[in-house]
Amino acid sequence: MCLIHMTKDCGNGQLQIVPVSQDADQTEMEIKMKQREVRIEDLRQYFPEMPAEMRRMVESEVQKQIGAAPSGRRRRHMAKKSVIAVLVAALLIGTTVAASVVYKMHSEPVGKYAVETKIVEMNPEETEESSSAAEKTQEVTDIRDVRMEVLYLPEGMVDTGAGKYSYADALYKGGVSITFYKMDTGDAQFDMLTTNVKAAEEISVNGYDGIYCELYGGEDEEISFDQRIYVAYTDVHYVMEMYAASDVTKEEALKIAEGVRLQPVSDGNTEDIVYAYNWSEYIQSRNEEAVEWEVADSVPKSAMKNVHAVGEAFAAYVESTEDDWRGNVTIKVTDVQVSDKVSLLDASVMDADFREELQKEVNQAGELLPAKINYIKYGNGIDTLNEVADSREVPQKLVYVTVEYTNTGAEELDEVLFFGSLMKIVEEDGQMRLYTGKASGENAAWDDAVPTGAARFTEMWYYDVHGGERRNNYITNLKAGETATVHMAWLVPEEELGYLYLNLDTYGGSYEFCESSLAVGYVDIRQ
Repeated sequence: MCLIHMTKDCGNGQLQIVPVSQDADQTEMEIKMKQREVRIEDLRQYFPEMPAEMRRMVESEVQKQIGAAPSGRRRRHMAKKSVIAVLVAALLIGTTVAASVVYKMHSEPVGKYAVETKIVEMNPEETEESSSAAEKTQEVTDIRDVRMEVLYLPEGMVDTGAGKYSYADALYKGGVSITFYKMDTGDAQFDMLTTNVKAAEEISVNGYDGIYCELYGGEDEEISFDQRIYVAYTDVHYVMEMYAASDVTKEEALKIAEGVRLQPVSDGNTEDIVYAYNWSEYIQSRNEEAVEWEVADSVPKSAMKNVHAVGEAFAAYVESTEDDWRGNVTIKVTDVQVSDKVSLLDASVMDADFREELQKEVNQAGELLPAKINYIKYGNGIDTLNEVADSREVPQKLVYVTVEYTNTGAEELDEVLFFGSLMKIVEEDGQMRLYTGKASGENAAWDDAVPTGAARFTEMWYYDVHGGERRNNYITNLKAGETATVHMAWLVPEEELGYLYLNLDTYGGSYEFCESSLAVGYVDIRQ
C-alpha cells in the first residue's frame, strides 16, 4: 500500500489526496511543498454520503498513517453522515482477462432495502440478442490509465475539482461526485452492496451496462446524495460509481453519466489521469473492517491533563522544532462570547449562499430561532431504515471565539493552517465522555440526538480570516513575532453550553478523542 498525503480546505470543501513517494527525502519535500496537515475529519465534511464500507476503507488507510486513537472505552454506532473523497490508487496491478468473454452488470435485492450490484460473465448465446450487453474484452496484461471527459453538465453546473460537479449557486452542497474502481482482479469480481435503496433498475449508459439506484434521502428537506449510478466499462476494466444529490433530477443525472468518456492513456503522460481505487485493495480493506464503525468516545480523566484555560498560550504543534516546516506557532483563546443574535458576525466575509442560510436561523429582529433536535434510531439499511423516533425544539446560542496565532520562530511563515471544532465532553465516573444528547423522554428508544440547521456542525462554519490559494482557512502570511487574530463561530443548543471544549489541533480528530488533539490540549470554554 502506497502512502498518501491528504490536504483540507475547509472553506471550499475541496479534499485532495495525493500519492507520497516512499523515498523519505522526497516525502518530506512533497509535504513541505503542500504545507498542509493530515486530518481524518477531512473525510467527513462537504462530500456526499457514501456506503459505510468505502468510508471505513479510506479512514482505515489514513489511520494506518497517522496512528490509532487513544485507548479508552469505545462504543459502536452505525455511520450516519459521511463524505466521499477520491483516494489515489497505490499500485497498478496487472491481470489477464480471457478473450471473447462477455460481461453484464446486474443487481439483485438484498433484504427489504438493499441492492447487490455485480458484474457476471455471460455465455455468448445469452448475449447475442441483448443490446445492452457489455462489449467483449480483449486480452490484456495490465490495466491502462485513463482520462475522463464529461461531455454534458446541466445548465448552471460547474466543475469544482476532484470529480465533483456542483451548481454554481450551491457549491459543494449537491451536484454529483464521480469515483472509479480499477478492476485489477478481473471485471467479474465487482460486487457492491448499496443500502437504503428505495428503487433500483438496470440501465444502458452509452452502450455500457449500468445500475441506477434511488435512495431514501435525509431529514428536514436538506440536500442529500440520494441517487447512485454504477456503470461497467469492461473494455478498459473500470467501474464508475456516481453519487447524485437531490438537487439533480434523475434525468439530468443519467445525462451526465451518458456523457462520461474514458480514454486510455497512450502517450505516457499521466497528467489528469483518473485516480481509481484498486479493487484488490478496496476488497482487502473492506474485509478487514468490522460491520460497525468504532470511535473512541471516552478516555480517562488523566488523558485530558493538557486542558487550557481562556487566555493561556500553548503550542499549536506537538514537539515543534526550529527546523519544523510548520514553524513555531502558539495559540491563545482570548475571548469567548455567547449571544442570542448573530450581529457579532461580519457579513462581508460571508458569501451570498452563507448569508442566505444564516437568515433561516433568525427572526426579523435578528434573534436566533430555536434549533430542532431529531432523535434518530439507526437502521442497518438492509432490513431497517433510519427513523426519527422523536424530535423537539430547544433555544440556541451563538458561540463566538477570538483566537490569536503567534509566530514565535525566527522565520516568516506562509499559509498557516488553522482549524477549530467543538468537543462536547462530560465527566462520568473518572472518565471523560463525549456528550451524546439529552434524552427526549423516559425510556426513549434512540441512538443519537442530531441537531438540524447550523447547530449540527461541530466544525467551525464561520471564520473571518481567509487565505491560501483558495481563500479559505489559512493565514496567508505570518512574519516572525507577528500575531494574527481569527474569529470563529458556532450555533449551539443552549443546554449544551456547559459541555464545550474547543479543539484547535489541525491534525487530529473532531468527532472523537485522539492522541494528537489530547497532546495539543483542548481549551475549556464551558459556560
